[in-house]
Amino acid sequence: MPRHQRYWVGLDAGHLETAVCLVDAEGHVFFEAMTETRAAPIRDILRRFGVEPVQSITIEAGVGTQMVRDLCSFGFPVQVVDVRKSSKFLAIRRQKTDANDAKGLAELGRLAQSFGPHVFIKPVEHQDIRIMINIRRNLLKHRARTDALLQSIFRLHGASIKLLNGRGSLAAEVANQLRLLSANGVTIRVDLDPLVRMGEYLRSQIWDMDRKMRTMAASIPVCARFQTIPGVGTITALSFYSAVGDPYRFRSNRDVGPYLGLTPNLYQSGATARRGRISRYGNKLTRSHLITAATVLLRTIKTESSLRTWGLRLATKIGFLKARVAVARKLAVIMMAMWKTGASFDPDKSKRRLLHPEQAGLDPVRISGTKIPL
Repeated sequence: MPRHQRYWVGLDAGHLETAVCLVDAEGHVFFEAMTETRAAPIRDILRRFGVEPVQSITIEAGVGTQMVRDLCSFGFPVQVVDVRKSSKFLAIRRQKTDANDAKGLAELGRLAQSFGPHVFIKPVEHQDIRIMINIRRNLLKHRARTDALLQSIFRLHGASIKLLNGRGSLAAEVANQLRLLSANGVTIRVDLDPLVRMGEYLRSQIWDMDRKMRTMAASIPVCARFQTIPGVGTITALSFYSAVGDPYRFRSNRDVGPYLGLTPNLYQSGATARRGRISRYGNKLTRSHLITAATVLLRTIKTESSLRTWGLRLATKIGFLKARVAVARKLAVIMMAMWKTGASFDPDKSKRRLLHPEQAGLDPVRISGTKIPL
């Protein structure tokens, strides 16, 4: 291949190794290799054929996030594609191998340059927030399992414990219930100390993490403004902030609704056109946080606002479950506007335009009712 001829690169990244494929303008493969999943070896490979002729480096979202950041810092045109979309293109090949996937990604970058929106690589700060939110989520799950096991043990012996969240509350409650059972002549012969210690440790860790996240949210001006919205707490503010990353990558504030999967799918074929359930694309956890915040706004918060009034009126027409999804989508749009303008939430500001239920994502939808801390 002439040194200055244009070419496209496909990377199939694994945890340890990455398949590299280079194709020319006609789609002919002129180089294939396996290398480490690091940016430096890939840069050295591309230097052999010239760095400037590289038209695009295509990689699937997932394993190679740090490698993508490093390649971008080297000045390479990297595009990260959604696995759900690229998998359909790669499925054309009968044999799925790392080399074939790398070749398919290179061809995807060459043929489908307008292949929908590329995956946004979050800044490290936002990625760290996502990690904290997911760690907290897993701690909550483990605490719930531990509490459920303790509760079931006491119920088998005719007692029940109050599951409080404060430090030392679980140990005090278990000790009190054991004394009551002993007074009634009932003895639990199983040692419950490991479960109690685990529950107390999880409570302590969650408490410390909540404190750190409150401090973090207060130190980020936009997250502090988000919390002026009734129903939006620390977790929802940080979750939305870290999921969006850069608000200016959305041309319209309304685009954040489809990005987070809060708008219905549209199916059209010939004379058939129907709207389905919400797409559920994007980050599932942030979508759940927004829906929980909308639930709190409609059911718990008593402070009146145009958003709450609109949501309650909608709930009387189409049902609460559908209305809270619409309010969650509207919350996302409002938060996006606040982010860009630097304004705080104005409860008295009237909505310029009330959306038709179908536009608001109110077609039949079932959302999990699992409680997620705000």
